Amino acid sequence: MSSNWKHIYSLYLFLGISCSTVFSQDIEPKQDVNVDDLGNVSDEFQELFFEALKQKAITNYDKAIEALEKCVEIDSSSKYLYLELGKNYLELKSYQKAEDNFNKVLKDKPNDRFILELLFETYFQQHKYEESTMIVEKLVRFNTMFKEQLANLYFLEKRYNDALTTLDELDDEYGVDPYREGLRKRISSKVTNPNSQISRLEKKISENPKEEQNYLNLIYLYSKNNQKEKAFEKAKLLLKKSPKSEFVHLALYKFYLEESNIQEAINSIKIALISNKIDKKSKHKLINDFLLFVDKNSQYESQLLNIVSLLSDNENSGSVFTELGHYYYKKDDKEQALNFYERSIKNNVNDFTLLKRILLLQLDLKRYEKAETGSKLAIELYPAQPIFYLINGVSSIHLEKAEKALDILGVGIDYVIEDQKMESDFYKQMSAAHQKLGDTTKASEYKQKANQLQKKS
Repeated sequence: MSSNWKHIYSLYLFLGISCSTVFSQDIEPKQDVNVDDLGNVSDEFQELFFEALKQKAITNYDKAIEALEKCVEIDSSSKYLYLELGKNYLELKSYQKAEDNFNKVLKDKPNDRFILELLFETYFQQHKYEESTMIVEKLVRFNTMFKEQLANLYFLEKRYNDALTTLDELDDEYGVDPYREGLRKRISSKVTNPNSQISRLEKKISENPKEEQNYLNLIYLYSKNNQKEKAFEKAKLLLKKSPKSEFVHLALYKFYLEESNIQEAINSIKIALISNKIDKKSKHKLINDFLLFVDKNSQYESQLLNIVSLLSDNENSGSVFTELGHYYYKKDDKEQALNFYERSIKNNVNDFTLLKRILLLQLDLKRYEKAETGSKLAIELYPAQPIFYLINGVSSIHLEKAEKALDILGVGIDYVIEDQKMESDFYKQMSAAHQKLGDTTKASEYKQKANQLQKKS
């Protein structure tokens, strides 16, 4: 199986989702049958057997089974019959019948990888995790990457130590993998007594003190077990053993912040942010953590901007920039809030609330051309939202486009439903537009309408 597929399938395993189609596509159809494979059989047998293959090919599984059953009546000795019956029953989700037929084949071919894979799928679809595990333990002999599925199955059986040990074996053989690290954390979160895992990692570190991942796993376990001092000591030890380690700073910055060693925390944050090895999600969490710190310690706000400058717009940083926008919006720093919101919207173009806030800030800061352009696009996305027509009208008035403003305000007010405050705002802007055009009578009329509604609201 390809490594990418295995990650996808492992996710299905972990979530307990049915995935027979995905699994079936990955199994190589190496069991093609020709006349010689069938042995010395009658013409009628051959005709029925290949009719079954034809019907299966066009997804007529019931008819394929019917033809195969007739073959069994003629000669029940051919194992190909039970293989094909199993495959057809599997397609029909008749799992027990599929299982029975595959087991008939497996008696003669106990180490056939193809049959084992089919049987594994059949067991798993029935949520028979213990049987699934037994099969995958055999499949590991063919390809050790099956251990990824094995770790997931151990998790489903609540064999957490076995699951983590299996992941360690994979890391030792193939190196660290982001998917497996995520899986490790999910499994570790279920471990109520991590002492055996801690002891095992301590032993691995003593045997191989240069292996970075063992330290990182141990730091995580100590932290999760609320042994922060031990976790901090291991992080500092790793930095001493491996001064160029970048991943260790994902742990160190938290410890430095907690002991108010702010400069060291900032240095760790910067190292992590410019790292090509650390994933975007971890970088975003790091910035969010520092943002929470700055919210309580405003004297380090200048450092926040310095740190954020290391995070590029092309790193899918929309959520981080949104949080930064919220931070400055609460502080009434409209310039900075708008700056981060505008960077955020690149990855959140359909976010109604964010879009509205950006446009209102642009009006407040007299960015009328931007507000006009943005509100026009917003109307295309949300044609029944009156706020965007109102913003477009206000922008047009300030850009000396009074006639255009009246047109757009006239359309937008029809979408106002039971909102006297907004309806009043529309009339105020219509009054302003008529005033610009020199029609004082209309301007006064709409101003009066606005005032009447304002009194009611």
